[in-house]
Amino acid sequence: MIYSIILIHLLISLIYFAFCLKYLEIQESIYRFIIVLVLPVFGLIFFILVGIFKKIIKVSDNILESYEKYIKDSDEISYVKGIDFKEEINIVPVTDSLFLSSNKDKRSYLINLLKKDYSSHIKVLRKALVSDDTEISHYAGAAIMEIKKQFESLLKSANEKYENNKDDIEVLREYIDIIKRYLNSGIPDRVDYNEYKITYSYILEKFLLKNPAIKEYFSEKISCDIELGNFESAKEFCKKFSFYFPNDEEPYLMLMKFFYATNNYKSLNKVIDFLKNTKLKLSEKIKNILNYWERFDINVH
Repeated sequence: MIYSIILIHLLISLIYFAFCLKYLEIQESIYRFIIVLVLPVFGLIFFILVGIFKKIIKVSDNILESYEKYIKDSDEISYVKGIDFKEEINIVPVTDSLFLSSNKDKRSYLINLLKKDYSSHIKVLRKALVSDDTEISHYAGAAIMEIKKQFESLLKSANEKYENNKDDIEVLREYIDIIKRYLNSGIPDRVDYNEYKITYSYILEKFLLKNPAIKEYFSEKISCDIELGNFESAKEFCKKFSFYFPNDEEPYLMLMKFFYATNNYKSLNKVIDFLKNTKLKLSEKIKNILNYWERFDINVH
């Protein structure tokens, strides 16, 4: 009788193993087979419950879309699409992957980052540096160092191209793009950040003197100079911005930013009054800004 039970149990375990091989990796299948074999009945029940639990917590497409929108809107959560541990995940919150998953999955995830574009996840990688798992912190440190090396190489190459051809618009555009990505990456320390911010302002100026047709670069230049405290330059480019785009709302937005930064509330009020009575077609963005200022009594100096 007991031999029959053992034989039946072995047969069930082998059937389950064959089933796992069809849907899972070989290592996972062997692991499950061993558990089911050494834990008669309970092992199989355990994996059945795990399967049921996964189906219960699997969200619908609508909920997933809502969650994606939520994590996009959150400043504290970064996410990636297409990262796949076992072909089960389509959208993965990075913080969940690093701090709620098993160590095996954490390591798999960080290895994935090393192979893909991971420059947008610096904040999470920095958190991973203090992980209790030394292997995880090692991978995170390696990823950050690799990103830094890549940026250093890109910046060096862009600078060399610029030095060799300072009048080439496309060379200037490429340099601007690389510096902007580096500044926004979270990689540079305070000293590097300030140095490249100065370079960024300088290259933007060189570009705009040759091609003043890009609104985004005017806004970047003015914001950069305000952050650096170079208010004379910011004022000059606010004037240029208004000159080249007289019928656009964006120069007025930058003027408001400049006047606020320099505590010139009288001029700020004038810009606000002008926009309230202008015939320019204003976007929802600037309408919301004007509504915001209407709630406050701006002191006139």
